[in-house]
Amino acid sequence: MMVVFLPTITAQEGQHRVADSPFQGEFDYTVNTELRPTVAVDGVRWNRFAVMVKGGKDIATDKNMAVTVELDFVNTNPESVRVLVIALFEDAGGAPLDRVECNQVSVSSNRPKESVQKFKLSGAVLEATQRVYLYAEVVR
Repeated sequence: MMVVFLPTITAQEGQHRVADSPFQGEFDYTVNTELRPTVAVDGVRWNRFAVMVKGGKDIATDKNMAVTVELDFVNTNPESVRVLVIALFEDAGGAPLDRVECNQVSVSSNRPKESVQKFKLSGAVLEATQRVYLYAEVVR
C-alpha cells in the first residue's frame, strides 16, 4: 500500500460540528463520490472522505478493484497529531460489507493535509455500498 500526500483547500472553521475523539458516524455514501464529514475531532477538522476507483474505471462486480481512499484534514492544535481512520462499508440496510483501516495520517499544527491511500476491494462490495460508517481517532 502506498500513501501520497497532496496540498488541499480547507473549509471555514464555523462549518464544523465539534465531536470527541474517537468520532463515529454513519453516512449515506456511494463509491466515486465525495463526502464532507465537516466535523472537528479533538481540534482536527475533517473536511473530506472519498473512495474512488482508480483510473475512473467502471466497477466490475466480479473482480477486485484498485481504489484510493482520500482524506482531507486541518489540524488546529498547537502540536502535530496523527489521525486514524477506519471505514466500514454497508449496504442500504446497514449490513456490513467490508472494512478498510487507513494508515495513520500525520497532520502538522495549523496545516492542511490530504492523504491518498491505495487499497483493493471487491467490485461487488463497491457496487453494493450505500452507506459508510466512519471512525476517526486523533492520536497524540
